Amino acid sequence: MKHLIFLTLLFFFSYASQEDENLTIETSESFLSSVEYGRMLYKNPRGISCSQCHGKTGKGGQKIAKYYDKKKNPKLLKGVNITDYSLKDLKMSLRNEYREHKKRKRHKIMPMYYLTEEEIQAIFDYLQYSNKQEN
Repeated sequence: MKHLIFLTLLFFFSYASQEDENLTIETSESFLSSVEYGRMLYKNPRGISCSQCHGKTGKGGQKIAKYYDKKKNPKLLKGVNITDYSLKDLKMSLRNEYREHKKRKRHKIMPMYYLTEEEIQAIFDYLQYSNKQEN
């Protein structure tokens, strides 16, 4: 058994050394689908859950905070609907690079998550899938 493991590792490393530094191994069967991985990340993206502000499927409306304006009127800060975001919009928003009218619009409350391209794609896939299921 040790010899089989050794030969497998030897093959892997010899194959990997022939490839670029950005080695990607793809298999026909993945442990999790992109949607399942996206759901996990959406619930726990290494920080505050997306669902705490954007709701279970990204439709927003979740109460984030109560505050008072200059006239002492009570106001509610709520999470926005992100279900109609394109993949590009979602990436820009998560990286705090969102632009409105060609000007960078910084999020005042949205935390930075430092997600990879694959993680953002998985969250996008989850949002797309979960909102198709509701319709």
